[in-house]
Amino acid sequence: MAAGPVWECASCLTSLPANSRGVNHVPDQYSTTELTQQRTAYQAEPSDFPRAQPGSDEPYVYIVLLNWNGWQDTLECVRSLRRMEYKNWHIVVVDNGSSNDSVERLKEIFPEVSIIETHQNLGFAAGNNVGIRDALANKADYVFVLNNDTTVSPNTISQFVEFAEKHPEAALMGPSIDRRNPQREWPIRRKMNLLTVLCAFTALRRIITRIPMIREIFYCTQNQPSPVQFLPGSALFFRAASFEKIGLFDEATFLDFEELIMAEKLRRVGFSAYFVPQARIWHKGSASAASLRAKRYIENAKSEEYFFSHYVRLSSVARFIVRLIRLLTYATRALRYQNYREHFGEFMDALWGRQSVRVG
Repeated sequence: MAAGPVWECASCLTSLPANSRGVNHVPDQYSTTELTQQRTAYQAEPSDFPRAQPGSDEPYVYIVLLNWNGWQDTLECVRSLRRMEYKNWHIVVVDNGSSNDSVERLKEIFPEVSIIETHQNLGFAAGNNVGIRDALANKADYVFVLNNDTTVSPNTISQFVEFAEKHPEAALMGPSIDRRNPQREWPIRRKMNLLTVLCAFTALRRIITRIPMIREIFYCTQNQPSPVQFLPGSALFFRAASFEKIGLFDEATFLDFEELIMAEKLRRVGFSAYFVPQARIWHKGSASAASLRAKRYIENAKSEEYFFSHYVRLSSVARFIVRLIRLLTYATRALRYQNYREHFGEFMDALWGRQSVRVG
């Protein structure tokens, strides 16, 4: 496993250009009859969809979902949000240039949901920024950037808001994330250095996560809120006022490392990130990195190079070691897969920062 975020997620995959994605969404699984039944069922429960009240006593929470050809996942996510205890919230779906009928499907089933169409694939950072700007324009107190392939527990936002109101230094919060392989999305408690990269972002983590005493050095797994260095990007709960100081997601990256960059940005201005395990979500997650094609891997390498060049400066020796791990991992896959061999030159350019991070 190459150095890079260990919590690869569907929203990241959905940010890939259509001609370079490594994993496709499943085909449409709902027939016209099933869609009609679901629409009828949802419209029969209008009280489940609260009307946001920006002037109410409860803080106003804006939820941003990025959708790219994944309307089925988005549908399930919105369904879970409708069951939340917290009532003063609003949801916006940013359709990131879907090439299927996602927008039509979502509008038919959830006519109450706001949908912003970008009409092109902007990537994870820029796509979510569209929703964040909408939240700030509508005077949100908190912004919940949520992967569309997640479902939330009924008390998730209540727990976030309760914690945030008591801890004004908390600019960014993340929940406990359940999935088939949960250690992949534990928050990281150590500062980013070579040791953290090797133990938390390479194949060594498979050993580290199986030894409780060592695992606790790198990951935050306890049941009490705790300050952390980095949170998984599948669910990021922001204090809206913090964007005035830290800015939005860095749009220089098209895919991956966005959450690591945001954590570094907020630390630079004296804010903190917290793990709030009382808030819980379920994350379907993407296919394992081993099954991803070369383009997906290369985009990750580009973002990693950008992250270590602009936000966390490692020594020249440390950068060489990280790049060597990247190279060996890619070369191993190239021996097995023609797709990796075909893009070897592009990978080398990305590895040494010889081409733009952004994808045209």
